[in-house]
Amino acid sequence: MFTTAWTASPQLPAVGFTPNWSQEGFWCQTLRQVVRIGAGGGRVRIRLSNAYGASPLRIAGATVARAGEGAGVEPGSLRRLTFEGAGGVEIPVRGQVASDPAELVVEALESVTVTLHLDAVTGPATFHAQAFATSHRGEGDRLDDLDGDGFGETSESWYFLSAVEVDAGGRTDGVVLFGDSIVDGFGSTPGANRRWSDALAERTGRPVLGAGIGGNLLLNDSAWYGEKGVRRFRAGRSRTGRGRGGRRAAGAQRHRVQRDGRTADVQARADGGGR
Repeated sequence: MFTTAWTASPQLPAVGFTPNWSQEGFWCQTLRQVVRIGAGGGRVRIRLSNAYGASPLRIAGATVARAGEGAGVEPGSLRRLTFEGAGGVEIPVRGQVASDPAELVVEALESVTVTLHLDAVTGPATFHAQAFATSHRGEGDRLDDLDGDGFGETSESWYFLSAVEVDAGGRTDGVVLFGDSIVDGFGSTPGANRRWSDALAERTGRPVLGAGIGGNLLLNDSAWYGEKGVRRFRAGRSRTGRGRGGRRAAGAQRHRVQRDGRTADVQARADGGGR
């Protein structure tokens, strides 16, 4: 059974707090993103989102690996990802897709890279503005680039990637942090994994999933700061309450909601990301 080991909340393409590639999108380029996972396992899969795309999103190819230095990957860890057996996939407007599992042993609190080859014009990109981590872009097909030398541009946002899931033996003890900039890691050192969610994962030994968006509002949508919190929370419950095939899972996860500077625990049904 798979459990979510990392997540980021999708946002509309926007200028954001730091320069990013969301409005210009991608074409004939490869995007390598680094994320820190909160659970370990022997298989990995990813989820990609085109929630705010204006046209179908073509993924020509994708890989996952244990992260190395900079844009590099750990030798021997690079794995090609497939989508229902195919090397690429097209994601419809407002759609999302999960890859097939790849055999890769990963440990909790280590970083992995997810690399996407985008050979067609993407248009404006669904993204998460404040990653506090470095994403890398290179020209052409760089899926098999091991040392990262082919990636000449950087950004501090995540694009299209909404979740990384691992085969963690059915654990259901994950914690979802829901809120605004505090939950999103605002003020933490980029690349250092010093967000509030990182600290909580280190202290508890549990997967801690950051579902915050800096500046997010509870009752109002924002072009910069995402859809209103109540809608995001309901959508999150809908997604995590059902696995593939629409079946409810047996586990439960606790959602931490931040409102007006206060926090409250909300118990919500949640699967481990399906089977």
